[in-house]
Amino acid sequence: MRIRVLIAVAAALVVALGAKYIFFSSPPRDQKADQARVKAEQLVRVKDVEGLCKEVQGSDEHAAKLAVSALGDLGEVARSAIQGALSDRRPAVREKAATSFAKVATREQADKLANIVKKDESPDVRAAAVAGLDRMFAFQEMDAIIDAMEDPDPAVRRRASTAAIKFSGVTVQYYPDASLEECRQGAQRMRQYWEKNKVNTMKLLTSYYQSHYGQAADKE
Repeated sequence: MRIRVLIAVAAALVVALGAKYIFFSSPPRDQKADQARVKAEQLVRVKDVEGLCKEVQGSDEHAAKLAVSALGDLGEVARSAIQGALSDRRPAVREKAATSFAKVATREQADKLANIVKKDESPDVRAAAVAGLDRMFAFQEMDAIIDAMEDPDPAVRRRASTAAIKFSGVTVQYYPDASLEECRQGAQRMRQYWEKNKVNTMKLLTSYYQSHYGQAADKE
């Protein structure tokens, strides 16, 4: 009889604990993601940069990524906030920030992304920064792009190779998925070509930029 009572008590505790988990635990991850997405969309609609900044600085990484991506859709008004996120402690947030920064920054500010290409410890962030330089048509940061052709991570090298070919107008014997030593040799060939043809090539790129983007390019 005593054993039956103990079993019944134990069963009741299990049920009670299960109910507590169901009714008082945090929402499932998918639900939290949906909530974060909806909130970010609402903040974008009202152009609430301050509200999005709070989301970026919050502890929920998924919400922070959504928020910093959303800031990229608000234009230059959000530039300062995105720039701050470039130094976030979380690589995934910095990666999104690099992509968003390329949408809102001017070419004069491309050095922020070039610095990330050189120094960030995350290959995903470095790759996003190189892609950002490409998107911004930041040919004045070609040295950083060529250096990224020697990056230890193949994904970074692929992005760098694409940008280098775009700005130089030439291909060299370079395969981003080859060994690192082979990539270094290919990067050196691109570096030598760029140094030799830099002045004339940058004049052509400046002219192209002015005619296609309707604004004055940097004076190099």
